[in-house]
Amino acid sequence: MSSSEEPIPPFRHRVYGLTVATWIPFPELEPAPEGAPVDVAIRLGEVPADLPDARFRGARFQTAPGRLLAWIPGVGRYLTFEGREIRVQPDPGSTESDLRALLLCSPMGALLHQRGILPLHASVIVTSQGAVAFMGVSGRGKSTLAAHFSKRGFRVLADDVAAVTFDAAGNPIVQPGLPQFKLWPNSARELVEDAESLPRLRPQLDKRTLAFRDSFCREPVPLARLYHLSADSRISEPTLTLQPVLKRVTLLLENTYRAQYLPGLGLQKPHFQSLSRLAAQVPLTTVTRPDRSEFSALTLVDLLAADLAP
Repeated sequence: MSSSEEPIPPFRHRVYGLTVATWIPFPELEPAPEGAPVDVAIRLGEVPADLPDARFRGARFQTAPGRLLAWIPGVGRYLTFEGREIRVQPDPGSTESDLRALLLCSPMGALLHQRGILPLHASVIVTSQGAVAFMGVSGRGKSTLAAHFSKRGFRVLADDVAAVTFDAAGNPIVQPGLPQFKLWPNSARELVEDAESLPRLRPQLDKRTLAFRDSFCREPVPLARLYHLSADSRISEPTLTLQPVLKRVTLLLENTYRAQYLPGLGLQKPHFQSLSRLAAQVPLTTVTRPDRSEFSALTLVDLLAADLAP
């Protein structure tokens, strides 16, 4: 039986502007509106161990036009295809929490690329100007900054992955993501008193999750500003540098979520077109902080709050 003939999974959720039907509940995700048409099906099924026509083979993934095969030993294999389905084959002894956590990373990133949605490695808050995204590699403080802004009364649109679409007029829009932060212990301790009580992202990882449903923004918001987070051991004070358009394209490519999938998926050209369109419309500022452990994230929050002031 082809996937189009299979029953639609029973549970409905909303994420990245998509209505997703899943075979089990995903408590990390928002419920979908009643009667919303399903965009993506996530179901259990057999997943091949190899893509014979793969254009690219990585350590734990293979890509071919329209398909991503990804696997994590001890958890399972995932097949994302055509931007409309993710098929999951669990390994013996895997847990539902692990299957969910990993599905929302690489397989979902590939699905966004397949649907022409631009996924940035960024956390996003909502300001009076519009959505403001903090981009950066893991450990640069994206989630920590967004969480501190949340404590100051700002709504949060996304953590870690920002899904950018374009409206009919070509304006960039950020779609709501997951209403939870993923924090390393030192960051979690800055934000909550009993950080050790926060749930782990996965049992074997020390990274914690912190839900923010009360401050979660559930509507798409136009993207107004981009900040690229960097660190430099040679400086003593943080600096802000507004980047020209060509440099913005480079930084956006470097901070594209799962950009390594693009060549095998055959999506490099449309992806570059999206980056160029975004770079031409939205200011991008590099934020360089001192690279030392005693530097306080609150200093950066104060600096950015002043820069964002109307």
